[in-house]
Order: sequence, then structure tokens, then C-alpha cells
Amino acid sequence: MLIELNELSFRYAGSSEKSLKDISLTINEGELTLLTGESGCGKTTLTRILNGLCPQFYNGEFSGSYLIDGRNGFDMSLDEIGTYIGNVFQDPRSQFFASNVTDEIVLAMENRNYALNLMERRLQEFGEMLGISELFDKDLLQLSSGEKQKVAVAAACVIKPKLLVLDEPSANLDTDAAAQLGTLLKTLKKQGVTIIISEHRLEYLSELIDRMVVMKNGKISGIYTRHEALALSDEEMYGLGLRLFYPQAKVCIKSIAGEKSLQMEQIVCKRGQKTILSNISFDALKGKITAITGRNGAGKTTLCKIAAGLMRENSGTVSINGEKLKRRKRLQRCFFVGQDPDYQLYAPTVMEEVLLNIKKTPENIKRAEQLLEQLDLSAFSGRHPASLSGGQKQRVLLAAAIMWERPVLILDEPTSGLDGRHMREMSGLLRSIADSGTCILVITHDIEFINNCADMIYRFP
Repeated sequence: MLIELNELSFRYAGSSEKSLKDISLTINEGELTLLTGESGCGKTTLTRILNGLCPQFYNGEFSGSYLIDGRNGFDMSLDEIGTYIGNVFQDPRSQFFASNVTDEIVLAMENRNYALNLMERRLQEFGEMLGISELFDKDLLQLSSGEKQKVAVAAACVIKPKLLVLDEPSANLDTDAAAQLGTLLKTLKKQGVTIIISEHRLEYLSELIDRMVVMKNGKISGIYTRHEALALSDEEMYGLGLRLFYPQAKVCIKSIAGEKSLQMEQIVCKRGQKTILSNISFDALKGKITAITGRNGAGKTTLCKIAAGLMRENSGTVSINGEKLKRRKRLQRCFFVGQDPDYQLYAPTVMEEVLLNIKKTPENIKRAEQLLEQLDLSAFSGRHPASLSGGQKQRVLLAAAIMWERPVLILDEPTSGLDGRHMREMSGLLRSIADSGTCILVITHDIEFINNCADMIYRFP
């Protein structure tokens, strides 16, 4: 037995509610345990307990016991815990220390005085395994979110820890990259590494898990063997608020009849000597949802930021509702919800965020309240947005976007932190917004989400 939790509870400083309540769980060596459940159920807090961040970094009160290999985890320093546990956080930027990819991946090995030839061998091994060898020596800040995620996974794995704790590691990965992550986890498991993975996206884990631990409201609501988990029907998975293990991919629909709302013609975008987009032409229809998919780093986000006026194209034209618009005008016609919600949250409370720069009329306040209720956020209306989970932050931004009523709404990976229930609810809400005449573009790798709401699918070249 590597990990033992007994009657563990935790309350963050300043919070009136416990985030974890009487958690009892054992993890045996070599197991791969899946933690899942609806957003805000306590999964991330549990991973923070395991890696020592709670309560050493995130202050709070705890009760119960936590043993690592027979030792009291609460008495161990972060450095000691780091000798046992490798971590991949939900936001990879939060764990980067170096400025380029190679330095970041080898940093943990350097700190442990690994021999140079071993560091070079591990660097090449995990670079090839995750398909990131071409990223070596590149500036981390210039990578796409999916590429950053893969670098974070490599940096955590190169020291081959006894226990690997991952929090939503596939959130920003394309389908092929998620499959590569699954292959890596399978290899590590064969090597004896114990793995705990907090995840909503399940399809790449179906053949890997030993147990599925479902959490709800800070408690463990059920523990399933792999056989029991895979035997659950779609309806049973929906009832638990979960994604499916085997979602069916939707047939790629390139075009349908309708009124063009957004037209992009011969778009070229260069940054320095690198060409990001080369003569890309693209149309999206009024009242329709267009899913934009493709490999990480292909330029999907760049294309959509140009459409929204957040980035400047080198050449080409962008038209909205038949009118060719310069960048500044596009900013007034589009609302862009980015992949990292922290960059777009400014107000001190959720309600103020949703009403930011909106007239505080009784009608608008009532509409904002209705949106928060639709998005399961009413209980957090007075909370600071930074205190919410990743999925909750995404939903706050969606509510704000709806309040602005722009003709074009663009969302970049809006379901990256969402459980199955909230993903399906978001699908329905976006469907109703599109039906009112809004043109919606969604950058996504989420097969289930595409199945639920996309009218058209544009696969990025």
C-alpha cells in the first residue's frame, strides 16, 4: 500500500464549507486510480493534499490521516514529498520555472544531480513518447496550451516517481495527443509507477484504469473496478454527471446551407520568421455552431483571435454580416472566451463579472441571475471568480459573453474543465443562443461536445 487516507477532511482558510469530507481511500503500488465527478466536487483539493500543497501552500484546517509509504504525509516537507510524487497541474503554466522547453523538462533531474547522459536519454525518451522533440529549446511562452500541457507531463515523468498525480492532464490536448498520453501512462504503469489521475475526459483511459473513484460534494460517492466502470450504461454515466468512456465521433460536416455571418479570406499570419497561417479561408453561418478542431499548435486559436480582432493578420480580409472590417471594428462585433479564463476575469464577484460594462438595469440584473442559475452558478454569485474551479470560471465567462449579445461568439476549449453534466448543459445553452441568430465558433477537441451541439465541423489543416 503506497497511499492511505483515513477519515480525511479539509477546509480552506476563510471558507465556511469543507472541500473534503471524511475521505477514506487506499492506493496500492502500481495501480492507476481515476478520480472523477462533477466540477467542484473536491478532486483538485484531494490532489493538492496528496502532493503537499494543502495545507503547506493552500492554508486551511484538516483532520484525519494521510500516509505515504507508511509515513505521515502531513509531517513531510514539500521536498520530501517530491521524492515520491510527480505532479501535473490543471494549468501547466503554474508549474513552469524555466523559460524554454528543454530546461523545463530536465530541471527536476538537474536538481537531483542525475548524470548528464541519463538526463539526455530521458529527455529524448519522453520527447519521442509525447511527440514533443521538435519543441526542444523553444520558448515556453510561445507554445500552444496543448503543447505546454505535454511539456508539463514530460517534466513530471522524467524522474520516474513512485506516484504520479495528474489533474486534468488532457484538458487541452487534441485526440492524437490524448492517445499519446494514454500510451505514456500505460508504459509508466508497466514500469511500476502508481498513478492517480483527476479527469473528466475518459475515453483515453478506458483500457488503463484499475479503479474509478467518483466524488460528489467533497465526499466519495462510489468506487468502481475497471469492469464495473466500463459496464455502466450511458444513462448511468449521465446520472453520475460523468463523460462517456466510448463517445462516438460525429461525421465531419464541412458545409451546410445558410446565411454567412463570418467570412475570412486568404488569411496570412506571421510572427517573426514563422508562418502560423498561410492563405486560410473560412466561413461560419448565422445561427449555427461551427466546431474548429485539429492538432495542437496548428493555428486554431490564432485564426479565431484574428477573427475577433485580438490579433492582427498580415494579409487577408475578415467580414462580419457582409461588411469587411478592420481589427478595431471586429473587437466590437465579437466576444472571445479564451482558453485560460484567469486572463479575462477582472471583477471582485461573479455577479459583477457577468455585469461588467453592462448597464445595471433591473432587466439586465434579472437576466444575469437567470443565466447564473442556468449555468449552476447562483450559489457563487457573491464569490470572487478566482476562488472557483476551472470549469466554473469557464461558465462565468460564458454568462458574461451572453450578456454582451455580440453577433459572433467565439469560445476556445470551453469544456476543458467541465464534467459531463455541465458539458451537456453548456451544449444546450449554446444551442439556444445559436437558435436566436448568433454565429458561434468553438475551438474544441471534445468529441462528446461536438456530438451534442455542432452544426458544422472545420478540421484545421
